[in-house]
Amino acid sequence: MPGRKPKPPITINRGREQIRRLTALRTERRDARQYAQQWYAALHTWDVHHPDVLPNISYAPFRDQGAFDPLTMGDGGPPRKSYLRTPAGEISEAEVGRLITDMTTSRVPETVQLGRMLDRLRRHDHGCMQSLLRGGSWSSNREGAVRYAVAVLTLAVRVGDVQAERPLKHVQAELAGLPVVVSV
Repeated sequence: MPGRKPKPPITINRGREQIRRLTALRTERRDARQYAQQWYAALHTWDVHHPDVLPNISYAPFRDQGAFDPLTMGDGGPPRKSYLRTPAGEISEAEVGRLITDMTTSRVPETVQLGRMLDRLRRHDHGCMQSLLRGGSWSSNREGAVRYAVAVLTLAVRVGDVQAERPLKHVQAELAGLPVVVSV
């Protein structure tokens, strides 16, 4: 055919470049699995941190001379803000909870499914996996692990973790490539 260029022959340099691309892709997929596992572990343990902030309030104007009123000792003040420890740093527990609730009440069915998975994870439901990974690869329930990875990384992106965007794309591509099992 006159308009077609023949493929260049396989040379050492072309072979090395192909190996480098395949190795880079494999490394990115492994890193995506590990980052999803970090988010999954953070949401599974739901490790909450309450920062120690003491109010700068003088109680002297509220006391009579010589009187002692135990109600002015700082108890019963505004609720302390709690933070969830995540791979992206400490994030407001209320914000994470609100995002999960928003996902469960979404009008998009896929988002509702992800929100329900995250809600089960947050409530330590017994249907959740202990870990997404077994060694360096997905656990024996690969489909479930990939689905949970999509859920936690979607939440991470919604929280504002820019490092989760690329792993989310890899995990979504892997989920799309899983074989569909139809039971009759």
